[in-house]
Amino acid sequence: MATTARRSKGSFRGSDWDAIKPPIPGNVFACMEELAIVDMRQKEDEIEGKCPMHFERIGKEDRHSSWSVNADEGFFNCFSCGYRGPFVILVRDVLDISFEEAAAWIRQRGVIERARRTLAGGVYVQDIAKGEIDTSKEINEANLALYTEVPEWACETRDLDPEMVDAMGVLWEPSTKRWILPIREPETGTLWGWQEKGKDYFRNRPRSLQKGKTLFGLDVFEAEFAVLVESPLDSVRVNTALGDYACLGSMGANVTDAQIDLIRDRVDTLIVALDNPILDPAGAKASDHIRLRYAKRGLTIKFFNYDRAPQAKDPGDKMTDEQIQWGVENAVSSILARFS
Repeated sequence: MATTARRSKGSFRGSDWDAIKPPIPGNVFACMEELAIVDMRQKEDEIEGKCPMHFERIGKEDRHSSWSVNADEGFFNCFSCGYRGPFVILVRDVLDISFEEAAAWIRQRGVIERARRTLAGGVYVQDIAKGEIDTSKEINEANLALYTEVPEWACETRDLDPEMVDAMGVLWEPSTKRWILPIREPETGTLWGWQEKGKDYFRNRPRSLQKGKTLFGLDVFEAEFAVLVESPLDSVRVNTALGDYACLGSMGANVTDAQIDLIRDRVDTLIVALDNPILDPAGAKASDHIRLRYAKRGLTIKFFNYDRAPQAKDPGDKMTDEQIQWGVENAVSSILARFS
């Protein structure tokens, strides 16, 4: 007898959303571990893995890591079965409890609704937990005075040239040992915010940061071609290997039209070096999207060649300078590249 798929209570209704403002966990990854959701992998601000409600919704298990959760906002989505919603819905479904009980469960573990003084003048930078404050208007260069120069030992752990780190504006949070990656308006260089990255930790500040409208490293970019990677730190690594300011960070696999336009305004050739498409389905999907959407729009597109480091998940994954240089120099034409 054929398996009959049934819809779960995973699709949230507007009345649910309006009844209780969904709380956002202070540590999304830790909450997922407590919910016994395993085999998850965090990449920038997305946590990826197999959909926990796949079988209940469509009658078969997720075999392809179709599901992702935003580590900053807690919103999840399965592009295969359509299971999506705020984090409170995930808690409700996994624990089989009410919406109200799920909201209380999250609040007991700490939510994002804190503020801290960042300027001597008394200005506060706040995480947006309830959508009540637009912190983007409070961000300015003085916020970065809280942070320090990246220590040499931290640079060594990622094979980064300290001078390149400084030139690209990367800073350090010494108490938590986290990287601070300033994100700037593409034309004026005005500070929009920053990404804070540490071991099993990632956060955009402010949470309203419009990363899809800019590129990390654009303020120092000067080259005849551009290399595009996902992670800002990977862009520092590639520039270290190339000895040039050619690499930009998209801050995620979902490259936007606005980001491509920024590149096209500056160069004629783009070398796409997103996560290894052989190892990462998301990297393959994103690379194929770029190939199909932009290759005929006045931009020569090539793809980073991972043949010298086939097990590397991205250009920042323990690749030598020589392997990175070779991957750029032997980039594959979009005419020959196929990822799906």
